[in-house]
Amino acid sequence: MHKPLFQLFLSAHRLLFLGPAFDTGVHRHHAAQLAVGVNGSLRMQGEGGDPWRQGRAFYVPPDVPHRLDAGETACAILYLDPESVDCERACRRFGGCDINILEPSGRVLEQLSDLTVGEAGLERVEAVCAALLKEEAPPVARELDARLQRVLDWVDRNLAGNIRQSDAVAVADVSESWFSHRFGTDIGVPFRRYVLWRRLRIAIQYALAGNTLTDAAHEAGFSDSAHLTRTFRDAFGVAPTFLFGQRDRVSVIFIDR
Repeated sequence: MHKPLFQLFLSAHRLLFLGPAFDTGVHRHHAAQLAVGVNGSLRMQGEGGDPWRQGRAFYVPPDVPHRLDAGETACAILYLDPESVDCERACRRFGGCDINILEPSGRVLEQLSDLTVGEAGLERVEAVCAALLKEEAPPVARELDARLQRVLDWVDRNLAGNIRQSDAVAVADVSESWFSHRFGTDIGVPFRRYVLWRRLRIAIQYALAGNTLTDAAHEAGFSDSAHLTRTFRDAFGVAPTFLFGQRDRVSVIFIDR
């Protein structure tokens, strides 16, 4: 069986992409982006005919126009939800306004290279993400508060419908202030952003299973395929058909942690 051309690792608030780069022209997206050339350097260009800059890795803050050229090298692109704890920390470390060149360590490059050719277990993916974000170690999994777990289960059962935070607060049977604080702290992203990422996850699952984009959109709670496409493009800078049109070459691993 051939190795997938693209590998995606999707968690509650970030997406790690591994594979050949794709040229979308100058674009912007809501997710912050950390792009690394696995086997060589990348080129990055800003908006308005800015000169190309070359480096092994770049950090692109949320909503900053850019264009990526990877040539022949495989890429690792880590997308971070703009309202997540990960993104907040990354913007402090790498700069929150402009595109910045980064210098990944040899160990990080080795880990990424291993992921592109070998089996990618959960621990290895978490270790790579932590290394890319310059964390000392991957986050330690701990048991989630039962009230929040009840909400997460409720969200998954109701994604096709209208999900409001006030309803989630009632499911948890806690105060609004407790819920807002603990959800963002323990899950790593605000409630409404978590729901969005879960909807994207369900849509990806259904589309890659062979369903139409319209059916995938409805199953995930989007009004139609145009709504799903717009949301996907706003988040990652490409239309979902870029991946869903190559189902046999895409491997998606969903990380629940």
